[in-house]
Amino acid sequence: MTITALNSGPNFTRLSDFPWFPDDPNMNIMAIRAHAQNNSRATDVGEVLRALTGLKSGDGEGWHNRFRNLAEAVRAQAEKAEKENHLVTARQSYLRASTYFRMSTTFIERGARTRAMYGQQLECFTRFAALSDPPIERVQIPYDGITMNGWYMPPKKKTGPKNAAYIYCSGEAGACEGTIQTSPTEAVERGLGVLLCDGPGSGATLMIHGKVGTPEYEKPFKAMVDYLVSRPDIDPSRIGVAGSDFGAYNAVRAAVFEKRVKCCGIITACYDALVDLYDYGQEGHRHGLSAFLGEDPNNVEAVREKLKAYTLKRVADKLTVPLLILQGEENVNYPIEPAYRLYADAKGPKELRIVNADHHTGHRRMEVLAGLTDWFVDHLK
Repeated sequence: MTITALNSGPNFTRLSDFPWFPDDPNMNIMAIRAHAQNNSRATDVGEVLRALTGLKSGDGEGWHNRFRNLAEAVRAQAEKAEKENHLVTARQSYLRASTYFRMSTTFIERGARTRAMYGQQLECFTRFAALSDPPIERVQIPYDGITMNGWYMPPKKKTGPKNAAYIYCSGEAGACEGTIQTSPTEAVERGLGVLLCDGPGSGATLMIHGKVGTPEYEKPFKAMVDYLVSRPDIDPSRIGVAGSDFGAYNAVRAAVFEKRVKCCGIITACYDALVDLYDYGQEGHRHGLSAFLGEDPNNVEAVREKLKAYTLKRVADKLTVPLLILQGEENVNYPIEPAYRLYADAKGPKELRIVNADHHTGHRRMEVLAGLTDWFVDHLK
């Protein structure tokens, strides 16, 4: 049981050292995240710079237009490269296009435009997956009368006759494709498989099937584990779970109630979704949570009432598997207190690492993702 501060020192920077949008901390964080996703080739620094240059604080429509236009341009590059049989270039470009289509929806209301951008990002990600080496497998997981869209990322090297794997939980209304830049690309390099899946309230499960979120994430999660253990290449005794933000709430519930999970690693704890995300967070999170619940964002009382069920109170104290929490201390979007509450409640082996970074650890991304992935390697032996 340890608490570690990965902080300080004259060579480390703070969020305030990146003043892209000094009057809009939420947009500033998203700009940093856009740059940070370069670590997984999900973005390109030069392309992001072009999209951001001259953009004004608070201009959500401008953000949408710039990243949509960028996505369309990069997709055209991918299609040209694929026709010319330059498949590495095509693969890399499809991934970036997928990311930019998804990022274009960050500051606009959920509706027809976000659904259209979702379709575009899914098409680009599908081409990226097919061109990957080894190919990323699209999967359909039965649950409650529908099939949940997902992707299995096989490891790039073998560590034994069967592979260890973890499931990365999505959160809010975001698509599971977006979680690829939160450690899965690092995991497959280290011999771990990763399953990404749109649970209820997320991605295709919400936008195509209309299945809204559930506070009992362990129920759809059971179907995801059933899928993994059905694969002949997976060791059923070496399965973990990961998540960030609202996905961290889902991951902890999964680790408590699904006994086939061996360990749980999260970035940015969520203990109480109403307090930690809805009341504390930015407007975009409130719209995302409303969509996740199937509610009109203007119906604030209905959203708040439903979110009361999304709490780890009387749940986290039942967590007995090893737990790693990586938490940014610069809490513009998210408070730091949920990390301490979760750490205090958890009963098994646990570690809390506090990083002097924003909630997504954007400007210390590689260090944090490497730490999370190496931890999984150690705990899924």
